[in-house]
Amino acid sequence: MPDYLAADIIQDTAIEISRPPGIRIARYISNILAPVTISGPLVVLVALYHTVNLMSALVYACVTLFFLSFGPLVYILLGVRLGKLSDIGLTQRAERTGPFLFSIASISLGLAILIYIHGPKNLETVLICTGVSAVILMVTTLRWKISVHASSLAGAATMLTALYGIIVLPTFLLLVIVSWSRVVLRRHTVAQVVVGSLVGIALTTIIIILRGV
Repeated sequence: MPDYLAADIIQDTAIEISRPPGIRIARYISNILAPVTISGPLVVLVALYHTVNLMSALVYACVTLFFLSFGPLVYILLGVRLGKLSDIGLTQRAERTGPFLFSIASISLGLAILIYIHGPKNLETVLICTGVSAVILMVTTLRWKISVHASSLAGAATMLTALYGIIVLPTFLLLVIVSWSRVVLRRHTVAQVVVGSLVGIALTTIIIILRGV
């Protein structure tokens, strides 16, 4: 390993250790429950709901995840590498418009492909919820830094509850935990995580009702 890389790792480790325990825990929670990481379990569980063909369900899940998460993540990573974005978490509000627009385009393409290949209605609904939410969050972010973490997890918990029932209601506790982490890390205010949560729940509920899920 090059000396400069070893030095950077040692420095980053020292900085992380020096942080208060609460901050370190909040950072781990924020990373684990980030939108890109929760999208995997969400899409797989939705794809497996009442499926009669496990293999086809997993194929549809992979297609959905490619356009929902993988594409936008690559865009952000390239943006950070090229110096156009400050960090993967998009902590700078002014830098969020580009990633939002790319995500909306990617989700729209994914939705069109799912419809063309006659994918599961529930996975189409996930993409519709995420796409509409992205538009609302992007417009809101132009003026106010609403929490994408809270909105994404709230939407996911609402979708899974609609499909699987009260057995997944405890997932809403994760929403409380991730909201706490975002406030502790000073990424958002209490109002921003609360509004983000309400947007995710309300929007997902409305779309689920309209589509008869």
